[in-house]
Formats: sequence, structure tokens, C-alpha cells
Amino acid sequence: MRFLLTFTVVCVIVLALPLPARSSLQTVSDVERSGVPADTLRYAVTPGEPLIVQLPAEVRGQPASYRLLRAPALSWLVDRSFFWRTLSSEFGTMHVLIESRVAGQDPDTLVLAIQVGR
Repeated sequence: MRFLLTFTVVCVIVLALPLPARSSLQTVSDVERSGVPADTLRYAVTPGEPLIVQLPAEVRGQPASYRLLRAPALSWLVDRSFFWRTLSSEFGTMHVLIESRVAGQDPDTLVLAIQVGR
């Protein structure tokens, strides 16, 4: 019970913080040049700031569920919400791998390409 209360308080505090992350749209040619798969979502965050990403509710027109495959420390996934508290010493690009599942289809991998830096 104490854990649930603590978790709720932390979530409320985190959700009250301003969101420094910026989503960026990309064209097909941008993806081809970067060598990153087309199912990649790109974000940027300032070192030391939190990143909160709401994943798509649907994949190919079907409700989706998600599971973390590879993620940095101080990050977690709850339902469709990905959270990462970056450290002020972190810089560079991190690729977070998330498995997306849709009923009746094989699982797919979603990549979050997160640029940490100014």
C-alpha cells in the first residue's frame, strides 16, 4: 500500500513538471538517410530534464499494447506512457526499443530515437 501511495505521489509530481521534450516530424527521405527504421519516433530532451512520451493508442488500426525491450536507467513504461529521467551528465542519442503487440499479428519493434543535448 505504501508503494502505491509513493508511486502515485511521484506520478503527480512528474506530470506537474513542464515538458521539455519536442517531437519532430520526419519525411521518408530523412529516415532513409539516417538508416533508422521507419517505425521510429524522434524526440529531443535537455540533459537532466524528464522525458514523457505518449505512445500511439493504435497500430495499423488496432488497439496496441507495449513492452520495453531496451531502455536506459531511470526509465519505465506504464501502459502507453514512457518516462525517462535523464541525468545532467548524459549526452548523445539513445535508441529505446519497445515491442508493440496487436491482437492477431506478430509483435513489432518501435524505436524511440532520443537526442539528449542542447
